[in-house]
Amino acid sequence: MTQYPKIVHLDLLDTDYAKIAAGERISEERQQRLAWGHTTFNRLSKQIARYRYENLDQQGRDDLLCNIANTAGLFTDADMEDINDRLRRTGSFYLTTGERQQVFNWLQDELAVNLDIEPEI
Repeated sequence: MTQYPKIVHLDLLDTDYAKIAAGERISEERQQRLAWGHTTFNRLSKQIARYRYENLDQQGRDDLLCNIANTAGLFTDADMEDINDRLRRTGSFYLTTGERQQVFNWLQDELAVNLDIEPEI
């Protein structure tokens, strides 16, 4: 009995997949300023790469931004309560324009990462 490999078709360019797997480069100088462990920077770099290269809808992009914010400690418990309350009321996950901007600003200021993709509002 011969087993054939399972082929999974991805809607990504091979180079995009490689960038997602490798993660976004965060400079050593920026890493030293924040003094977090390698695991945290590795997680952030992969989240940033996924945001940049995966073909995500707005809800997927907002989910990644929320994950980035939680990894960086940007959102307070009250912020997360507001986000979860919106999810319960509307049935969809989304960030407000101000919440998105807060993450974009932090990425630019602290990691020198500019997400070129304009978020849909």
